[in-house]
Amino acid sequence: MKFFDATATAQALPFPSLIERLRAMFRAGCHVPARHVHSVHTPNTQGTVLIMPAWTDRYLGIKTVNIFPDNASQGLPGLFSVYTLFDATTGHGLAQMDGNVITSRRTAAASALAASYLVRPDARRLLVVGAGRVSSLLPQAYRAVMAFDQVDIWARKPEAASALANDLAHQGLPVRRSLICKPRCVRLMW
Repeated sequence: MKFFDATATAQALPFPSLIERLRAMFRAGCHVPARHVHSVHTPNTQGTVLIMPAWTDRYLGIKTVNIFPDNASQGLPGLFSVYTLFDATTGHGLAQMDGNVITSRRTAAASALAASYLVRPDARRLLVVGAGRVSSLLPQAYRAVMAFDQVDIWARKPEAASALANDLAHQGLPVRRSLICKPRCVRLMW
C-alpha cells in the first residue's frame, strides 16, 4: 500500500486533471451509499466519526472523518480525515491519502467544474468569498477553466482576507486588495 501525506496528496491532484476526472465521474456515476455517522463519547471529549464509502467497478474508496470541536482549545484542527483506496475486485489496499487535502481540492475542483459551464466566456474577475482552506484553493482551480486578470477577496475577518491576499499575491495571482473590507461593507464595482 502506498501512503501519501498532505504534500504528496496535493501534488497527485493537480487541478486541470482533477477537474477533468470529476467531469467524467459526474457523467459516469458511481455507487455512493449513505454515510455512517457515529457519536464518540469519552470522559474527556465528544466527537463524531463519519464513514463515507464509494465505489466503481475498479476502485473502492472509504473516507473517514473525525470531528472533534473541542480540539480548538488544544490548538488543533477540529477535523481530521483519511482516505483509503482499495481494489474493488479484490479488496486489496492500494493507497492511503490525506483526506483533508482530498476534500478541499475536490470541493475547489467541483466549483471550478461548475464554473466551466456557467461563467461567461469574457469574464475576467474572480470573487473569492471566505479565506479558509477551500477559498485559498479556488483561484488555482478556477485558473484551470477560465482566464482571469483580477481576484477580489471578501471574508468576515479582514485580517484573514488580507492574509489570503498576501498568499495569493506571492503565488503570482492578480489580487486586488481594495475589496477587502469589514463584513457589513458591500462594494460592487462594475
